[in-house]
Amino acid sequence: MNVIVSATDLVDKGAVFRRRSRRRHFFNLLLILITLAGFMLAQSAIAFFLSYKELQIPQTIQSSAALVTVYFILAQILAVRIVRWSRHRIREQLFSGWLVLGIFAVLTLLAFRLPYSISFLSFAIPTALLFLLGFSLRLTKQNRRHIGVPKTMLDKWELPLDRNSFVALADATLPAEPVDVIAVSNVELNDTKWTSFLAWCALNAVPVVMIDDYVESQAGRVNLDSFKFNDLFARQSGSTYLFFKRAFDFFVSVVALLLLAVPMLVIGVIIRLETPGPAVFRQRRVGHGGSGFTIYKFRSMVTDAEKAGAQFAKKDDLRITSFGRFIRKYRIDEWPQLVNVLRGDMSLIGPRPEQADLVDRLSRDIPLFPFRHSVRPGITGWAQVCQGYAYDVRSSSEKLTYDLYYVKHLSLMLDLMILLRTIKIIVSGFGAR
Repeated sequence: MNVIVSATDLVDKGAVFRRRSRRRHFFNLLLILITLAGFMLAQSAIAFFLSYKELQIPQTIQSSAALVTVYFILAQILAVRIVRWSRHRIREQLFSGWLVLGIFAVLTLLAFRLPYSISFLSFAIPTALLFLLGFSLRLTKQNRRHIGVPKTMLDKWELPLDRNSFVALADATLPAEPVDVIAVSNVELNDTKWTSFLAWCALNAVPVVMIDDYVESQAGRVNLDSFKFNDLFARQSGSTYLFFKRAFDFFVSVVALLLLAVPMLVIGVIIRLETPGPAVFRQRRVGHGGSGFTIYKFRSMVTDAEKAGAQFAKKDDLRITSFGRFIRKYRIDEWPQLVNVLRGDMSLIGPRPEQADLVDRLSRDIPLFPFRHSVRPGITGWAQVCQGYAYDVRSSSEKLTYDLYYVKHLSLMLDLMILLRTIKIIVSGFGAR
């Protein structure tokens, strides 16, 4: 590696970097304005079409158009923020964000009793989503990032990402090929040749990130080998988010139990008729903070399925009944856990709770395993929608990488992504055993 880097060369490359960054910001702004102008024209056409017999556009359509326009602009800003760095399930992130904004728009209408037009909204909202889809596709293509990574790291490390996104850095300087961010490891932070260059980056607004953090954000999972305990607590969401999460859990569980009362009664009767034993299976599980609680599930196995002790369910497990296989595939067996959510033992979203003896066994092989209990366990979770069912120590270790990612990045956006993917999984039966 060259130790001496020309100061003039570094300044020239820095100027190129800043021009490239300014051009990207300019084209993003131009794309926002062009897309917004196109949507406004389409929205105006819808308004005139619905009120062509009247002398002026009704107030209901005007207020609806104003609300949809605000929603559209906020959705554009959100898309720019998401696309700027993330490439992990980006379509789901965008859709989740737009869904949140749409919910807030509806709540605004109801809270302030604004006049609105159902006919206008039925045309304008799908039109807005089509424009936003085209906008996000173009934005993603336009904002593809090139990451500068030390060549020694790139040569020896198999990055779980598209290698075309990375540019090898032979020296502690900006490469000839344009890059948008510099990614380094602790090795570079302890190397005086690199620290002076990284200090220059900080003074010249060149983004610098830790490679582990970057890969984690793109892959949606943590690296257990480089995971640090303080990472787990430093970025957890505050009490406001946790309060609303608990309020949402309580509200949804009450409504769902009321709506599902009759279907759950029918399912219980079918289970009792198929095999002898109780319809609802009770078992002790490990919850928040390592405390134990009794979990409720529809029984999907024969009564003495675990007489030999706790064990993972296998593919085509003979202990599972015929009807049990059906309710496990579509996650119907989890419905009684709404009672656990109502009681506060569980949340709708979080790491799946395990049996105490399984936790003890897995903790011996996977030392970080107990840290998944720093949040309430859930009916569905990030590991469930990304990986599915764990059936041994290796798959449990892989599943933990997703669970710790969720614990580290608790957020409304991540919860919404999980809910959307859960709906897809329920329909497809992904990961069931």
